[in-house]
Amino acid sequence: MKKIILIVFSLLLALNLYADVNTENKFAVDDFLSGKKIVMKRTFMNNVFAIGSIVDFSGLSYEDAIILGVSVKFNGTSYKDVYIAGDSVEISGNVKGNIRVIARQITINHLTVDGNASITAPEITISDDVEFKKLTKIWSNNIQMGGWYDNLHIKTKKIIFSKNLFVDRELVVQSKEKPQVPTDTLKHCNFTYKPPIQGKIQFFLSSKLRKLFSFLSLCFPFLLMFFMTPRILQETIDIIEKRPVWIFLTGILLLILTPLALVILMLTIIGAPLGLIFFTFYLSFLYICRGFTSITLGRIILIKLKEGKLKMIASMFIGIGIFVFLASIPKVGYVFQFIFMIFGFGGFAVGRIRMFIKMKKENLI
Repeated sequence: MKKIILIVFSLLLALNLYADVNTENKFAVDDFLSGKKIVMKRTFMNNVFAIGSIVDFSGLSYEDAIILGVSVKFNGTSYKDVYIAGDSVEISGNVKGNIRVIARQITINHLTVDGNASITAPEITISDDVEFKKLTKIWSNNIQMGGWYDNLHIKTKKIIFSKNLFVDRELVVQSKEKPQVPTDTLKHCNFTYKPPIQGKIQFFLSSKLRKLFSFLSLCFPFLLMFFMTPRILQETIDIIEKRPVWIFLTGILLLILTPLALVILMLTIIGAPLGLIFFTFYLSFLYICRGFTSITLGRIILIKLKEGKLKMIASMFIGIGIFVFLASIPKVGYVFQFIFMIFGFGGFAVGRIRMFIKMKKENLI
């Protein structure tokens, strides 16, 4: 996990391109890519770094491939290591080195990995036509899997093995219930079942993965905003950064008045459905708005870095990483979450009010 985070930060320092990218017929030396949609079909001689909403890799990489996106499809060949982090990830192809993947949902089909593999996600599906030639480690809540493995170590809550599962040497499973391992599989490998130590697997899944997915769940919405509505993102952060005291007081006031207004609206016959809908959006936004404050914090830390796309994305990951760490501190974590929420909600609300007033003056509405 630590390697993935370090790789992500090295990715951020390498970004220097911002656009929709299709590299099918481009043979530039530049292997640092970012955009809303990235399609990579060519040969990469150097390390390739890619970050975007949608990333599709079906090319050839002679060095490491590092990919971060909301939706990631890897269907290529890498002669070195592959690192992938995303929301929904689909993997196939050929990896000569090691592979490490972290996502919310992972699907693996027709994949051959010569090195070690580390796979982490709440939901994992692995087909029968995969081959992992060294040590494979899997952490999940729910797994459905088949395929060929040399050494396979699994920590999960629930697992279903395909009848075509083959493990050559060692199969180690730690789960709530002992899984049904196919008879043919047991003939070829040394199977060890480890019941979870009281609280250990629950702690891992609820603490380690919770922190990771808290980080990713805040990163992805703001990555989308960075690509699709960068002006709104920049304006909100600038407001928080330049007038923090005013924004803090405004945020507290709005956090009190908004739910009261929604409750009053829901008490009316006509406004009841709308009030319920708006209240749902309000609760969702309270979760998201903490990211605005996190990015502002990241910008303050990187104050000496030149303004631009690199600084914004680096601030995003560093700031959100710090927020997730602070929010996980026992007892005082909720205090940090509330403070970040106040600044974020106040900054976004003031920014939209300013935009409304400006559009009104220009007779645009």
